[in-house]
Amino acid sequence: MIVIQAKLIFLNQEDKQIVLDLMRRWSSCMRFAYKRLLEGYDRKTLKRDFQGMFDLNSRYVDDAIMKARSTLESARELGK
Repeated sequence: MIVIQAKLIFLNQEDKQIVLDLMRRWSSCMRFAYKRLLEGYDRKTLKRDFQGMFDLNSRYVDDAIMKARSTLESARELGK
């Protein structure tokens, strides 16, 4: 995996707010997915429900669920 770090520079405040709102909704989706995965929900159900709930496209929702799942699996491994 390749990781790239960058500093975003915005020409106006409106663009910055749009990106911050997207990041906020994605982070909320990931946290919510983590809680639902703990409760035993499956990916397909979460993906269908979260697209409308967080107003994100399917790729972003799927990435949030994948990140939540990997965090959960890592936590379970460390707990063993």
